[in-house]
Amino acid sequence: MELERQRQMELLHTPKSEIKRMMAQDSLNMNEIVFLCISNKVNAIDIRTLAPAVCDKLLSEYLRQLTERHETAEVAPTLMV
Repeated sequence: MELERQRQMELLHTPKSEIKRMMAQDSLNMNEIVFLCISNKVNAIDIRTLAPAVCDKLLSEYLRQLTERHETAEVAPTLMV
């Protein structure tokens, strides 16, 4: 689910100190934090230290996708034989 353009602009114009405070208070959801990271407003260390729950969710999602790709890659060669 993508963020609304209004929310994106609001987050981009929010000072970094305020964003860090919001992250520490769990006021931002995972999609908002990913958007801010892609926009270079926050970095990985900010996410890890200020929003560990979001970091864990992102890592879980990444590992799940990696596992799915690995399983798909194992199945594909056996189908070609």
